[in-house]
Amino acid sequence: MIFTLQCVSDSLAGVLKAGYPDYPVYGSPVPQGADPPCFFIFFMPSTIEGQVDERYMRDLGVDIVFVQERCIVDGNARILEVAEYLDGALELFPYHDGSGGTALVRTFERQWKIEDGELHYQSHIKQRVAVPRDTIRMQEMEENDAKVKKGKEG
Repeated sequence: MIFTLQCVSDSLAGVLKAGYPDYPVYGSPVPQGADPPCFFIFFMPSTIEGQVDERYMRDLGVDIVFVQERCIVDGNARILEVAEYLDGALELFPYHDGSGGTALVRTFERQWKIEDGELHYQSHIKQRVAVPRDTIRMQEMEENDAKVKKGKEG
């Protein structure tokens, strides 16, 4: 499978749409503003650590933000409901890369907080990835014209 930021975002949007089909999901701030309730998916600072055989451990930080109208009746209860849903739905979520296959991806260090009336559900996705090789190494062998010098026989 191919692991890309766009596929992660699309897969997370699918999880959000499964639980809240009427709420729009955005990948970035909307220029004219969004009509709440809605979700935003943001990527937080992430790291890539080298591993054996051109593989890398990618630690991808994700912040899912739930926005609703301000000062509504039972607004805090709705935030808690969404947080509860995300707790269950994001431990393992289905990842799709567009090739027809599905993999379950685990999230780590899940936490949520309420800031300025918005839910921030933050987690990390840790995946071992490999950069595809463009060449097959043995097909690029150079010819070496070195000669072996014979020693004097005695």
